[in-house]
Amino acid sequence: MTPSRGPHAGPYIVVADEDPELLDAMVQTLRGTGYCVFQAYNGRAAYDLALHLKTVDLLITNTRMPGLQGPELIRYVRERLPELPILYIRNGDQPATPPDALPADVPTLAEPFGDTQLVDAVRELLARDG
Repeated sequence: MTPSRGPHAGPYIVVADEDPELLDAMVQTLRGTGYCVFQAYNGRAAYDLALHLKTVDLLITNTRMPGLQGPELIRYVRERLPELPILYIRNGDQPATPPDALPADVPTLAEPFGDTQLVDAVRELLARDG
C-alpha cells in the first residue's frame, strides 16, 4: 500500500540548517514551488523526520548543525534509506570539492546561492529519482 500524501501532491522534502534565516528562505522558496517542506533546525530532528515521515523524497542538509553534523547525518540516513536523494549545502568557506565523508552521488550547492539555483538542484535530484 502506498502511503497517502494528504493534501500535498508534490514531493516531500526535509530541509535542515542551523541558520534560521537561510532555513526559512529555503523552505519558503521550495514551498512556493509546490513542494511539501519540513524544516529541521538540527541534524537529529532532520534524521527523525527523514525516517519517520511516511514519505520523504529528498533531504537537504548543511555542515554546521548541532547534534548531527551534515556528513554524519547523511551517513546515518543512508544506512536506513540508501536510495534517498540528498543535497548538501556547502558553506562558502569550505573547499570546492565535497569532503571524503560524502557519498559520490550527493551533489553540493555552495553558499551563497539564489532561489533559482536551489530549485534547479532540487528538480535535478528529484528527476533522477523519478
